[in-house]
Amino acid sequence: MRRPIKIGRREIRSGTLGSLAALLVPVLFWLMPTQFSDIIEQPAIDIVASILPPPATDDIVVIDIDSASLDSFEGRRLSRDRLAELVEQLNFLGAGSIALDLVLEPPCDLAEPGIRELLVAIGDSRATSGFLLSAIPTEPPPVRSPVAVDSAVRLPEIWRAVGAETSCAPLVEAATGLSNQSLAGDFDALIRKAPAVVTVAGQPFPSLAVDALRLAERAGAVFLLGNPPQLRVGSRQTRLDGGGNVILRFATRDQQAARTISATEILARSVAAERIAGKIAFVGSSAAELGGLRPAPGDPVKPSVQIHADFATNLLLGSAPTAPRWAMQISLVAACLFGVLMAFVVATTRPLAASVVGGIVLLAWLGACLAAYHAGNVVLAPIAPVLAMAVGGVAASAIQFSAVRIGEAVIRQRFEQRLPAPVVSRLVAEPDLLKLKGEQRIATSLFTDVEGFTTTTEKITPADLIGLLDRYFEGLTAIIVSHGGMVDKTIGDGMHALFNAPVDLADHADAAIACARDIRSFSKDFRSSGLADRVGFGRTRIGIETGNVVLGDVGGSGKVDYAAFGSSINMAARLQEANKRLGTSILIGPGAQALAGASDLRDMGDLELRGIGTIRAYSVD
Repeated sequence: MRRPIKIGRREIRSGTLGSLAALLVPVLFWLMPTQFSDIIEQPAIDIVASILPPPATDDIVVIDIDSASLDSFEGRRLSRDRLAELVEQLNFLGAGSIALDLVLEPPCDLAEPGIRELLVAIGDSRATSGFLLSAIPTEPPPVRSPVAVDSAVRLPEIWRAVGAETSCAPLVEAATGLSNQSLAGDFDALIRKAPAVVTVAGQPFPSLAVDALRLAERAGAVFLLGNPPQLRVGSRQTRLDGGGNVILRFATRDQQAARTISATEILARSVAAERIAGKIAFVGSSAAELGGLRPAPGDPVKPSVQIHADFATNLLLGSAPTAPRWAMQISLVAACLFGVLMAFVVATTRPLAASVVGGIVLLAWLGACLAAYHAGNVVLAPIAPVLAMAVGGVAASAIQFSAVRIGEAVIRQRFEQRLPAPVVSRLVAEPDLLKLKGEQRIATSLFTDVEGFTTTTEKITPADLIGLLDRYFEGLTAIIVSHGGMVDKTIGDGMHALFNAPVDLADHADAAIACARDIRSFSKDFRSSGLADRVGFGRTRIGIETGNVVLGDVGGSGKVDYAAFGSSINMAARLQEANKRLGTSILIGPGAQALAGASDLRDMGDLELRGIGTIRAYSVD
């Protein structure tokens, strides 16, 4: 029988030092910016959220203009006749409210019978029309969905836009409400939150889900109340974060399928009235051709209309999780207690007993996180206590082991034996993370776009489309990085890159031009290979311009984006578009041409660019 470990000064010292190491974990979590702690905690929260299905309701239905329905809608632009028929049928079936997750682009010729019918159908319903937020200043959209804001409300991180892309003006006027349908991803581009309210040119607008619920509840306005802020829609009330966002719980695939009806079934009049009557009907598309797919935890191609339906479900059932400050405080207190406990258990017991105790504490904590999320709608940060336990246990074990080895060395020295010095494992602290503040500098912008990409999407399945784009963007990214550029963002099938940002790059205009040449060569080879060749993948058009830009990290809780602003960026985008008119593949603006040392640029003369004016443009042979 093994004797128990005798607890002496060495064990107490190991436990104390291990506890001090463990306490560093909650201190670091307390001090680090929220966006960094989210990067560590959020993947574990996603796992907790996915273990049990969320509450579901029969009061919400999704009308999906899926890929199979597009033929009946005459393709990607969506026939106004068929949309009118769809809305009329939803009205006939008694939909409580209709939320259009669609932006219907001009032209809207009132002489067109389909437009007139659509205006009548929308006007006869309780419908809210969605718009997309834009970084390009526009006239503020008309206020169709009032938002009343209490003077105590503080939303320092609310999504502020300078413009909006709406449907045709007659369609906006015909709808009862007008609301935001834009969604923004977190640090990893996954959508976990949705804005309840945004501002456009300083005017507040509700989200599509919030306005759909307002119409269904027959409420006159949406209310923002108190501090911390609360959203009230009719009889429903939900807490918001500092950005005016609601944390989402996503329906399972089975729940999503159960509430979804194909638009084809509605048009065929094969849907019973009880499936629609009195319900909130979200109209949108899961077709990749319409570009409404968004990445969410567990689903990289989730239709935006389903995300809005999940948002409305959370509001309707009061099931939206919240992450109050006290929840983080509970996690940090737990981290302190568990870290100290584990340090002393490891220092004073044998490894097997320490493992059993650690396992019990870990399971109890994860069970508490699961119960808080699914039963109490409260988000506890799971990782901080787990890390504190690991650090406390490892540190105490290392210190204990070091003390034992030192004791052995002393004894052996007394017997004139010489041993190597003991190796003590040490935890390496995380490097400091740099938050880039606003700065102005000269930089070269490079925009790319795939010619005829819309046509390509109609010839390929969603899975193949995503795979094809992944390979294409992987190639572009490698080329851009090899020339010293930074990929700022991808926009649909296009990419924006910056040269001379965020760090200095000598001859950045030449680097961008050389990069464009390599992209053109890569694109030519890519188009002629495999699936890209079979579906007629278009050539890559490129625009380049140099000028003053303002750069820096922009964002708040859960969303940080390295953003760039400047007229030269817009000019590069317009030059990319102008390639279509000139039949060129690379166009370079006067700023980049003046700075570049390349001597083989071809003068294309004066060129009129939309929204910019006339400039001198150059091409690369």
